[in-house]
Amino acid sequence: MGVRQPYGRQAAHGLDHMTHNEQTLKKHSDWFALYGGKRDTQLGKRLNQLCYSNEQLFQETVRYVRAQFDHFDMDVVSVMPPDGYTAICQCQLCEGKDTPQRGYRGALSDYVWEFVNRVAKEVRKTHPDKKISNCAYGTYTQPPETIDKLEPNVQVIIVGGRRPTSEARDEIRRLRENWSQKTDNPVIVFENYPFTGRGFYLPAYIPRVLGESINATKGTSRGEDIWLTMNLRENAIGYNHFLIYFTARMYWGGTKQNAVEMFDEYCQLFYGPAAKETRAFFQYCEEHWREMEKDGDKANRALELFTSAKAKVSNDSVYGQRVQLIDNYLNGLRNKSKQLAQKRGPVPTLRLVGDPRGKVVVDGKLDDLIWQKCPTASTGQLRELQTGRQPIYGTSIKSTWVGGNLYFAIRCDEAPGEKPNITSTKNEDQAIWYGDAIEILLETESHSYYQIVVNPAGALVDLDRGTDKNNWFRWDSQAEVATHIADDHWTAEIRIPIIQDKNDPLHQVIGHKPTVSLPWFINVCRQRIRENGSEYSAFSPTGKSGFHEPLKFAHFYRGLSHQFEADSTVTDYLVASRDAEKLLRQRKITEALSAFLTLATDERLTDFQKSDTLQRAANCTRRLKNFDQAEEIANQIPLEAVAKTVRMENLLAQRKFGEIINQFSEENFHKWPFWQAGAGAFARARAFVSMKAGDKAESDLKTALELTSNSRILTRILLTMGGNRETNLQNDAAALEAYRQNFESVTRIGSADQFQSVKAAARILTRQGKFDEALKTLRQTNIEKLNGFWRHSMLLALGDTLAANDQKKQALQAYEKVLQEESISARHRREAQKQIERLKQK
Repeated sequence: MGVRQPYGRQAAHGLDHMTHNEQTLKKHSDWFALYGGKRDTQLGKRLNQLCYSNEQLFQETVRYVRAQFDHFDMDVVSVMPPDGYTAICQCQLCEGKDTPQRGYRGALSDYVWEFVNRVAKEVRKTHPDKKISNCAYGTYTQPPETIDKLEPNVQVIIVGGRRPTSEARDEIRRLRENWSQKTDNPVIVFENYPFTGRGFYLPAYIPRVLGESINATKGTSRGEDIWLTMNLRENAIGYNHFLIYFTARMYWGGTKQNAVEMFDEYCQLFYGPAAKETRAFFQYCEEHWREMEKDGDKANRALELFTSAKAKVSNDSVYGQRVQLIDNYLNGLRNKSKQLAQKRGPVPTLRLVGDPRGKVVVDGKLDDLIWQKCPTASTGQLRELQTGRQPIYGTSIKSTWVGGNLYFAIRCDEAPGEKPNITSTKNEDQAIWYGDAIEILLETESHSYYQIVVNPAGALVDLDRGTDKNNWFRWDSQAEVATHIADDHWTAEIRIPIIQDKNDPLHQVIGHKPTVSLPWFINVCRQRIRENGSEYSAFSPTGKSGFHEPLKFAHFYRGLSHQFEADSTVTDYLVASRDAEKLLRQRKITEALSAFLTLATDERLTDFQKSDTLQRAANCTRRLKNFDQAEEIANQIPLEAVAKTVRMENLLAQRKFGEIINQFSEENFHKWPFWQAGAGAFARARAFVSMKAGDKAESDLKTALELTSNSRILTRILLTMGGNRETNLQNDAAALEAYRQNFESVTRIGSADQFQSVKAAARILTRQGKFDEALKTLRQTNIEKLNGFWRHSMLLALGDTLAANDQKKQALQAYEKVLQEESISARHRREAQKQIERLKQK
């Protein structure tokens, strides 16, 4: 749209460029915002927010700006905060400087613009002909109320300053007018083309509105800064060229530039024989593109009009080639049309049962009789958000409906002795999202959707996401919340009043009690934020990096058990991952490997999902003994901690224990992401066990035990721990303790690791001469009801214990029972015969 300066033109997030580096994060932690008693200095985060009351930060910003002016040919330097700035620093210097009463777009205006204005005033002393810029954006969009007139060297850049796709164009016009009263400099309009990455499939061909929006800023704007964050390849240029063409052409004329005449000319010159039909298609899109987000009929009508236009040109003509570019772009709308025709895919169900008697005292303790007798159908467990696997720290939920109130009881497991990460103690404080929190997302039969957020301190934030973003925080759920923090968990108890009256949309959840025919859709989510990683989980995992995927919300209703129909055409990461895992369980290893590798090529996957998928693919290759391919897969894993774990697993499978120690002995798993540290520690521990390094193995196994939640893997860790203590550390008492954890207090012994633990415990007890206790331990497996391999193995162990106790007759009976089995393995047969022969020789 214009010519950039040789060093580029700064507009956005200049302070992020200045501070987002390891040296600054480590050496100047006090420059960064304080949330929950901790500075926002976590390495590896995409964004680290700042404390604008810090004097050193102010002085360094001035120095930074002056250095750029002194060394580069630049007229303007940005001092805009890092992106995603929603919560003020909580240090004493910043206290009370926010203005939440002004709503989301004015909550931090005074705070941020005062800092910008101070920097500008200081820089002006040495560089009077240069400018400092900041964007009116997010929580500091509105002009500051504490500044009558900005310094003359401040350049205001309004993000979305004309935004032609917005329905609130009058509000945008007033925003420009309000800013013009704060500065004598013409403002600059900042836009992203396309206007948003979300909804990019929507055909927002809006020549008339686009033209009007540009004409409206002429004479009051210095110009525009447009970031072309668009795809200009053949599948998107059919839409993107339209924005660039009309914007540039509108700049050329004065305030009377006629967009309608320009549009007619464009259709005639660009599409020739299809001019009339393409004009009809574009006009329909301008009138209805927003509705195509939810209305499949509108989307299909637009596609029909385009088909008519396409029929008017030959494919090999220049007009046909241009029409084809639009055709390529419309594949997104076609996919959206199919999606609108789809029903909800496979999601879980939370069901209210009957009409519970009694009441719930909202005190956060979850000890009411209603919760103690809560039906299983009204309970659930959260799964990891993106993959659906078990999270490291579990979360359980219970729900009930009493009177006109919906209740939730939520328990969040924690590391014993570790306090939750609390970043806010005030209601409606957006700093809540920098720490631990749970979220309840409610889509009633009449409104989509509400969001209620609670943290361990009981702070509450509630939003109505069914309205425009500017009004999200105006809604008040009037929810009652209480929390309780224990040594190894925290709990939340929430009462949400429900009303049917739609006349007061700003207060309480509106809806009727959900039924099978008119269910609600809900999700309950949790975020656990730590310096060494974050974990997100949900009752209904979304398969995405965020909670807000309404089509992934679970069914929620009161009534008898019911199976809701799931659309079999819905495919996503979670579905594809489950299908691949099913092949693995069926021991179709080659097919499972192919499915995982294909899934890993999906460009829509997050790094977390791709790493998880490739980790499972590497497991398949190890089972196929293809270790070269396993290493190739490890090299493709984007997350370093996962890649290192896979490399250790690959070496373990090849029994290269010394190589594991050589490569990974210095790894500090407490600095790894906590959700991967357990797997890494367990892998290295097995190498230490095999290398007879008992103390080091014990340390890693304890770490693995603390940071593993999968019950099957926990059993393996305890079995390995028992073996290390028994063999390497020569500590039978500690080994026995580990083995017993695998089978005592369980309802049924059924896994291989559990049977191995029983045998090992009996072996130690026998060695200690505690024969009755050893026999009792073995009989916990209910040997007479066992079949196959583990029946034979337990009978052999029983015979060994009886023989050691000089109960020769009973021992021979146990061994002979093994030989009577038709399915006995050759190894077990030889062992039984050997022991019988040994006893007979006594």
